[in-house]
Amino acid sequence: MGILVLHFFPKGTRVNPIVIKDGMYLKGSANLVYNSRNIVNRLWVKGGKAVSEPFTQPITVGAVPIPLFYSPREPVAVTIGGMAKTLGVQNIDQPGTHDFLLNASEKLLVPDLCTSGSGSITYCYEYPIKILLEEPASQQKYGIFEDVLNVNTGDKVLALEQGLTYLYKYCQPVLSGSIKPFIGVFKAGEIIGIRIEELGIDTVLKIKEVTYDSVPLKPISINLQLEAPERGIGTILKDMEQRLAKLEKTTYQDDEGPVEKYIAKEEIYSWIEETVKTEPVLAEEFRFWNEDVSYTSHLFSLPSETLYPSDNLFP
Repeated sequence: MGILVLHFFPKGTRVNPIVIKDGMYLKGSANLVYNSRNIVNRLWVKGGKAVSEPFTQPITVGAVPIPLFYSPREPVAVTIGGMAKTLGVQNIDQPGTHDFLLNASEKLLVPDLCTSGSGSITYCYEYPIKILLEEPASQQKYGIFEDVLNVNTGDKVLALEQGLTYLYKYCQPVLSGSIKPFIGVFKAGEIIGIRIEELGIDTVLKIKEVTYDSVPLKPISINLQLEAPERGIGTILKDMEQRLAKLEKTTYQDDEGPVEKYIAKEEIYSWIEETVKTEPVLAEEFRFWNEDVSYTSHLFSLPSETLYPSDNLFP
């Protein structure tokens, strides 16, 4: 009899306290392999914005609000007849206290105390960009593989950080597969630690699917489908035809803004750890030792591979 378990939980990441190690899973069930089909080493990041250089727009003051070409960003300065004018914020500052009131969301400059004359307004504005990230070491080793990442932010720095994090993770083969732990409570969407020395794996993976199989007079069989975390279906194109079609559209359409190119370097992820050596406290019982002495090896036998687990032996 099979049991299908559905869990509904808020969007986010939860960490399972269990760390699966040697001896905690059915031997031979750890089918975890590195998949190189979804390598990404040339990444287009869409969603970021950059701030322009100061832009000057000529204006003529009258009784009606003055439309602006762009939504203004700091710094903003208004000059009428060669003289600087005071500037307030509409719906925040009281009328009659500034020469002009600025409405950035509606792109309007509203005359207040100053109702005539001509001059200019100088301000900065945001414009959309596409960020191109490349990882040369991965390209040289595996070839060039491109992808598109849509970020839900207009902040260029944040978009760049998300792109670098994504590129750093997927410029190498991605670990995924399945494993059958003996016991535990698992939920789809959780992050779980996998530490299997025999396979040389020490990482965290996301639980994609959990299956519980129950057979009379036998323990419940648990099967976990695992994949690398932060690999969302909504933002990653796994099908090569879709990937190439979207890349062609992204590359040749210029209505989304100019391209800023960055070369991802491994040095940005490096760090330096410094330790302080604490000298031992000398006492009467303190003894010195010599580390140059020879070592003596003692041989001992290990159990065979077929000894555990057997059909009737459980942990």
